[in-house]
Amino acid sequence: MQTLMVLLLCGVVLSFAVPAWSGMVRERVLQAYISRLQVLLLRARNDALLRQQPVYVCAANLKSNQDLQGCFASPPLVAGVRHWPEGVLLYQDRAGGSLARYDSKEALHVLALKATSAAPQLLVSVPHFEVGEWGGLKNVQEVSFTVQDRDGGCRQLRVSVPMRIRALPC
Repeated sequence: MQTLMVLLLCGVVLSFAVPAWSGMVRERVLQAYISRLQVLLLRARNDALLRQQPVYVCAANLKSNQDLQGCFASPPLVAGVRHWPEGVLLYQDRAGGSLARYDSKEALHVLALKATSAAPQLLVSVPHFEVGEWGGLKNVQEVSFTVQDRDGGCRQLRVSVPMRIRALPC
């Protein structure tokens, strides 16, 4: 009888602990994506300042083996914002290529998103943008990144002029 009571008590405790644990794990995953995105944007700023040349940021277009093909020409719209399904690409123009367009071997950094149904999706307010050689946003006032999971959890990152990066809840 005592064993049955202990098992019943353990079951009740677990029924509360498991949902709380999964919610905490979900929050950690979202926060990890936001942190990686913040680091990537700081790298864009630092690369632009270091090289005194603009850095371009676009939706990465990856092959199934995660090999970079370039930028998505026009990332799909989802509820009025752009969906960058495969990740983010930072690149700088090199001599001999197309101006302000990705050419082979111009990539500086790639933040690939896991292509699984459980991976959060990345929604961005613009199809692409540029970090000027002075280290600030060029030709846009603000870029908003939203990392959203399938259960409705979400985190937001806002980048504003000159290059102020803020992580916010949705």
